[in-house]
Amino acid sequence: MKTLITVILFFLVTKLCAQERMSLRTIPFIPQSKEGVYVESVIDKRKVKSLGIQEKINGEKTELFLKEGAETALESFYEKSLKKDSHKEPVYIELKALNVQESKRRMNDGIVKVARAHVEMSFLQMEDGMLKEMYAIKHNEDEVFALHEKAQLYATHEKRIRAALEYCMHYFLKNYDKVKPVFSDANFTPLRENEKMDKKLGQWFNLVTVKGMGSTYFQGYGISYTGFVDSKKGLIRPYETSFELTWARKDVAEENGYEEVNSFVLRPELYFFYKRLFQGVYASMSTNAPLGFELLEDLSGDNSFNFVIGIGASQGLRFIPWQKRGLVFGVDFFQQFETSEVYRFDLGVEFVLGINF
Repeated sequence: MKTLITVILFFLVTKLCAQERMSLRTIPFIPQSKEGVYVESVIDKRKVKSLGIQEKINGEKTELFLKEGAETALESFYEKSLKKDSHKEPVYIELKALNVQESKRRMNDGIVKVARAHVEMSFLQMEDGMLKEMYAIKHNEDEVFALHEKAQLYATHEKRIRAALEYCMHYFLKNYDKVKPVFSDANFTPLRENEKMDKKLGQWFNLVTVKGMGSTYFQGYGISYTGFVDSKKGLIRPYETSFELTWARKDVAEENGYEEVNSFVLRPELYFFYKRLFQGVYASMSTNAPLGFELLEDLSGDNSFNFVIGIGASQGLRFIPWQKRGLVFGVDFFQQFETSEVYRFDLGVEFVLGINF
């Protein structure tokens, strides 16, 4: 029994702590500027030395590292294109961030995956026996993949890292002749590129919610799926579709000559926006196109069928207090025009409860 428990614990720890070391290929690039510099050394200032935790094609999560370590890997990469030479000026690189990320995103063609290599680094030179910063840069190297291209996304992390490193060097060399003449000035301020750039891809949320609905003419229930990528600024455009089952209020049905009026409606969104107000709190606004049918039973017991189409709008709030997994709740106020047998214009309220996963 003890042996079995030991084996299980070992398996769980191995799965949780799985690591993979990635080799950074030393493929030369052609510097856009012929400034006479080479990289003397790279200093890894990152608190976390890994490239991040990524999901492999089999669903296993693994922590990625550069095989040779970031300092050696970057030195070898840059040395291939910027040869060390006694006639050139040595520069030093402080690596502030280097990681790979992935997230889903809504684009015109639907939901896609975005892979990113993020890098932050500073370029320094010796001044009076001490290293002094002359240039700093941040860069995101992004690439878009279809949802089914998991293997290709995972296999190309290394390519995006190389592209990001090459970009940073190109821009440093491009600006070197601006910085070098004033580098020794007492009031020199390092040149900084892309300071306000987002460091991380937004988190993708999957929401499955149920809603209780009530209006002037009907009441009912619905179920919805919503997917969106979080953003602190600007408008968020989620993907959402809903299915609803509603029935006319008893007095409304009877006033129109029916015993029962039941509706089955699919409600794809046309334009749908979230605006993040605070962390976990979002304002929402949408227009949609309800499409479905009504089953009607008149006061004589005869049944009939009515095709329903329309246009609708809603405004509301969503509360997502747990960022990874947990409950979601909210409220919406809606207005709609429909080809119903019992109304043409209606307005009401929806109370929403669901899960984020």
